[in-house]
Amino acid sequence: MMLAYNPFAEMERMQREFDRVLNSQVTSRWTPAIELQETPDSYVLRAFLPGLDSEALNIEAAKKAIAISGKTNRPELDEGHKYLYSEFPAGEFRRVVNLPEAIAHTEVKADYADGVLTLTMPKAPETVNRVVKVSLTNVEQPQLNEADQ
Repeated sequence: MMLAYNPFAEMERMQREFDRVLNSQVTSRWTPAIELQETPDSYVLRAFLPGLDSEALNIEAAKKAIAISGKTNRPELDEGHKYLYSEFPAGEFRRVVNLPEAIAHTEVKADYADGVLTLTMPKAPETVNRVVKVSLTNVEQPQLNEADQ
């Protein structure tokens, strides 16, 4: 059995390793919540990205994977104010989602509204289960004998 190479998974593994080694406090990393749905002819990925400027969003599509990355900034506080506690995501993020089947990666559609990124990824034509009528050619009709009539 031959396994497909996924460059996004390798890049994500390397990024986690760099983060672990450097243990940087400067760059905060977080992971957006996602959901993946399947329709008969596409996959729909929704990512919860509140407060993200769409200009800071990067989407990359491969045959069997989709990667989203970007950066959110913590709002500047007034002088004399400081955060005591915050669960709001801030900093860089990268999320790679492996898909169960190939997609038509050049036809992915993206929509970002109300803090939710929606990616519609059509399945590759060879993976869509379609029923087609098969016609017969060169079919000989049985001859009826006079005794059968």
